[in-house]
Amino acid sequence: MGTFLLITMIFSLTEGCNIGKPSETMAPVFIGATVTVLIALFAPLTQCGINPARDLGPRLVAWLSGWDTIAIPGPHSGFFWVYIRAPLLGGTMAALCFRFVVTPLMGGKQDDSCGCSVEQGHGHSATS
Repeated sequence: MGTFLLITMIFSLTEGCNIGKPSETMAPVFIGATVTVLIALFAPLTQCGINPARDLGPRLVAWLSGWDTIAIPGPHSGFFWVYIRAPLLGGTMAALCFRFVVTPLMGGKQDDSCGCSVEQGHGHSATS
């Protein structure tokens, strides 16, 4: 859920056809604020596993250092795969949702200056 929210926010703030977005200089501030809020909300529950590399990298180093099944447990022990699969699934779902739900909704509010066009009502932009 955290990765889904973060990726959706990033897409919303960087999409050229989003005429309601803040200025480009403010996008990093809003993205950073989103990460801060996600950490504050999800860290007590899940250690804020919104980045699969943050969990997998230290596990690989520990495994290479000789910790074997403690670093990377077998398929039936622990929540090892949750911290890798869930962010990848959340990011994928955010991309699909933004592409096929949000982008078509922005299609009716575009002006000629954004450079995007909706072809046959499917939400495909000319820059894709």
